[in-house]
Amino acid sequence: MNDNAKADPSEVRLKVENKLHESLAEIVPWFLKNMPEYYFRTHSEEEQTKHIMALATGMVRREKQSMVMHSPCGTMVTHITPGGDMRALAGVLREYLDKDIQIARIYSSRDDSIRLDTLVFGPQAKCSGGDKLEEALAMAREGIVSFSSDEMQGFEHFLAEASEDYIEKFEPGRAVRHFKTCECVENHESVQVELEKDVHPGFDRISIAMEHPPRRGLLLRVVNVFARENIPVDRAYSDEFERGAKSPIVTMSFYLDRDRIDLNEESEQWLRLKRQLEITKWFAFHGLEALADEDGWELGKVMLMQAACEFAHQFLIREDIHAYTSSRITYAVLKNRSIVNLLMEYFDARFNPDFEGDREAVRNECRIIIRQALRQVDNDVHRKILTYIYKFFHYTLRTNYYLPKKLGLSFRIDPVILAPLPLKERPFGIYCFHGPYSFGFQVRYRDTARGGVRVVRTWSQEQFELESNRLYDEVTKLASAQQFKNKDIPEGGSKAVILLGPDADIDLAVKSMVDSFLDLLIVPEGTEGFVQPGIVDYLNREEIIFLGPDENITPSHIEWITRRAALRGYKRPNALMSSKPGAGIAHKQYGVTSEGVIVFADELLRTMGINPHKEPFTVKITGGPAGDVASNVIKILVREYGDNARIVAMTDGHGAAFDPEGMDHAELLRLIEGGFKASHFDKTKLKGDGALVVSTEEPEGVRIRNELHNTVVADIFIPSGGRPDTINMSNWRKFLLDDGTPSAKGLVEGANIFISADARAEMEKAGVLAVPGPSANKTGVICSSYEILAGLILSEEEFLEIKDVYVEQLLDILRLRARSEARVLMREFKQKGGERSITQLSYELSESINALADRIAEVLEGNVVKLSDDEKLCEVIHSYCPAILVEKYGDRIINDLPRRHQLALIASFVAAKMLYQEGLGWTDRLVSIRDVPAVVFGYLEEEKRLAALIAEVRACGLENEDVVIDILDFAGRKHLTLNKLGLG
Repeated sequence: MNDNAKADPSEVRLKVENKLHESLAEIVPWFLKNMPEYYFRTHSEEEQTKHIMALATGMVRREKQSMVMHSPCGTMVTHITPGGDMRALAGVLREYLDKDIQIARIYSSRDDSIRLDTLVFGPQAKCSGGDKLEEALAMAREGIVSFSSDEMQGFEHFLAEASEDYIEKFEPGRAVRHFKTCECVENHESVQVELEKDVHPGFDRISIAMEHPPRRGLLLRVVNVFARENIPVDRAYSDEFERGAKSPIVTMSFYLDRDRIDLNEESEQWLRLKRQLEITKWFAFHGLEALADEDGWELGKVMLMQAACEFAHQFLIREDIHAYTSSRITYAVLKNRSIVNLLMEYFDARFNPDFEGDREAVRNECRIIIRQALRQVDNDVHRKILTYIYKFFHYTLRTNYYLPKKLGLSFRIDPVILAPLPLKERPFGIYCFHGPYSFGFQVRYRDTARGGVRVVRTWSQEQFELESNRLYDEVTKLASAQQFKNKDIPEGGSKAVILLGPDADIDLAVKSMVDSFLDLLIVPEGTEGFVQPGIVDYLNREEIIFLGPDENITPSHIEWITRRAALRGYKRPNALMSSKPGAGIAHKQYGVTSEGVIVFADELLRTMGINPHKEPFTVKITGGPAGDVASNVIKILVREYGDNARIVAMTDGHGAAFDPEGMDHAELLRLIEGGFKASHFDKTKLKGDGALVVSTEEPEGVRIRNELHNTVVADIFIPSGGRPDTINMSNWRKFLLDDGTPSAKGLVEGANIFISADARAEMEKAGVLAVPGPSANKTGVICSSYEILAGLILSEEEFLEIKDVYVEQLLDILRLRARSEARVLMREFKQKGGERSITQLSYELSESINALADRIAEVLEGNVVKLSDDEKLCEVIHSYCPAILVEKYGDRIINDLPRRHQLALIASFVAAKMLYQEGLGWTDRLVSIRDVPAVVFGYLEEEKRLAALIAEVRACGLENEDVVIDILDFAGRKHLTLNKLGLG
């Protein structure tokens, strides 16, 4: 017979039927016997039939083939795979890392020959009510007797919010357990992990629950832990409950057959498993997971090495951007595991609170062995990577690594790690943070310091690598700029920056960073020392931190941070975070940064020969109507100058608008009030030739948006939003016109480090008059400092009682601080004939104020025993404060403010006052030849005397009274102080 002859269909059908009959005769009894009992409860007869047919035709058990069954809509998939352990399930889940798995039903056959796992992807439709919901509620009411009427009402609402799938598979006892679990974990950030014994005859249950779970990969992380720890699971379930405006909650249940494994709550096996499950919410996938898969490391230990690698990357990348990529560092660690294990032993000897033996001797022995081992590494790149990980462990002074239930990792780093960087250039303190798909730093340049928290989001791996390569440089630049900016206030400069990977959840990252920060700052009552138990401390001093909002920090983040600080027992929770929506001063609402920006713009325009109240002028800005600084810059320009202010160009992340005749003010205000973007500007409101509105979604929109701030001609440019170094050495010339003159002569930096320092210097050589950020946008940080001042001594209710008056008086103070500096800078610029730029003068002024403040603080620290005993200092500190605070709580300002804060406040206030009034050089010369106390207190004394003299002049009614008073105000303090010091 011809082998290629077509077979008889009836014969083929008969053979297939026989094979299926044989297979089903074997499969059905096996299936009914080996599948867990709850499989049959949670799957309909139709679903069971489909699964049996798939098993019969797919030969999963005999041929070890896998079957995948997709629902028609694509939201559900069932995998039937050979092998019953959790590693087989992990292999399945890796295929769905980009999916949001909201429901999972997981089964292993009792003989471990197959897995049958169903995954349901989100978003799932909520229950639509109807007969099924009523039937479920009736079943629940019949079976529940312990609920109060309120609890029953809450339970009914819980079911009404559940998914259709959940109601279809409804089981009363399970639903009640989930309801109670959700109530238990609501408003809690940690992961709840419990071992429940004898939940069914012969079975224990491991329950895992968390609020606000990661959207991707959570189930795989959990399953990986079970797989690595060789925990056999009979069946498991995962359900996610979307809860309207509240955060979603995930509950997972893993059932263990006690004939196969009998866990004990006191056993190391259970404790090890529990520790790892508790951090699955905060763990991110990484190449270093190989250390868990192959070497048996716990997840927490892997996280520690991840953090060390990220830290090393930040500092080694400067040597060679190609040699020290993140992937190269990971490879070096995996290739040198013996040294890595030595490094971990060294870290354990330094920080494990339960370390037994001679800690110092073991540390020293480890250091010697590590150094010897490093010398044997013949790959120079690998050796430098491992050396920097060693330095990271060696220069860490505090860490929360050994604390239970942490939300991320935090490390207080000794700035000595930056040697050979000169001491005066090193920060006072460095913190670094490792969270889920996130890494961050907080850097400060004084003991008492403040600065915002900035979140940098990325949308691709390439963008993440780019931002990662400059993360530490960005945070130090920002903190350094803040140090110059904070010259008017008691706090020095600081900044925190959190970098997110493309898979990161911004809320989880912020919570991880802040909570792990608090781990190192809180000191429970009755605790000796400066940290909580469980932290080995090499710093041996209290650290008080003040934070504020920056890019991508929302009001909900601010509220959470304040609540969390109070919940965790932070000593001054109301002062930890500024710009609070309620008992705080929201920067955008009051335009506090922009008020100062416009004051500097006003003085700069006058220096350029333009009186903005009498003459029209043109402005171009970056940052759109939804931005904090930009929106308020526009509003204040309209408020102060009306039609004289012609805003010709505006750009933001979504587009740009341009009108050479000036954009319609009413339309701009409409965009601001509605929270719209630049691209939403009504084109019918455009007037000038070439006017346009573009969106970055248009082909040319991105190019036009990126170039507009360079090409549009205006009197003054106010960058009020954008990434650091948007204008840099590679592109600054684009700001010039064809004839080499700048497209805007005046520049007021409303945005931090929008222009790199070297690029700004070149622009100034080309004729730009630039006011840098540390001067131009300083009023935002001054406002935050005054909010912190109130938070240190007032309750939330007390602050709210005086808030309206406090803010009104504070806005006057902010404008005064800006005007004082702006006028001295413009005066010095004109008197030096333009030989020194405004930027150079700004930094020189900041350095002089900070240096004098440090000297004054040092003197006060040594001489002042109790502030309340010194009437003169009490007057100084009261004169710094808004009048309403002094009127109602003057005694608390003196008695309740932390001493370090009081002395820093007096020092910075007096130093700024003297420099703003007398200009550069005079005070520096005086303190070089006379004692600081004699100069400072002599100046303050004579200032009071001058005020009395001016009052006398006013009482005389002189014809040229204003001229005389102006002369006295300008030169009187200087003359009187010199005489007092014997130098007149």
